[in-house]
Amino acid sequence: MKINTSRFGEIEINEELIFNFIEPILGYDNLKKYVLIDNQPDSPFKWLQSLEDGNIAFPVTFPSLFGFDYQFVIPEEKSLKLELKGIENVITFNIVCIPQGKVQDTTINLAGPIVINSENKNAMQLVITNTKYTAKHKLFNEDILKKQQKKTEKEESKQT
Repeated sequence: MKINTSRFGEIEINEELIFNFIEPILGYDNLKKYVLIDNQPDSPFKWLQSLEDGNIAFPVTFPSLFGFDYQFVIPEEKSLKLELKGIENVITFNIVCIPQGKVQDTTINLAGPIVINSENKNAMQLVITNTKYTAKHKLFNEDILKKQQKKTEKEESKQT
């Protein structure tokens, strides 16, 4: 199946990889069909691209890739809606906000994880309340930023 997007142009997607949001992403009530698109090879980020609006794509990532010990409970009623049969069928990731020109200020929404049943492709955004998690949790700590800076400097020195 081909879709037109503002970010990627016309792309071919595998229909078996389409997620059906049975409860929408907050603020995007009319958009139900999404697909994950790789940002770049080896990137910790992906794009959650809407199939119904080519202008809508959310940058997403997996908190564990950044050292977060991130755990939450899926409420039973949400688990039933997703038709989850076991934890092995659960895929979760989180939307990130990357301010233009300020990667160091990137935040991750830990209070609103995206949960997908990999077996039937049903998905939803949970809203976690009564938790230490926030919708604007800093993604990069100082150690990660320093390592990234050193890596960039090494790559730049190899090119010259």
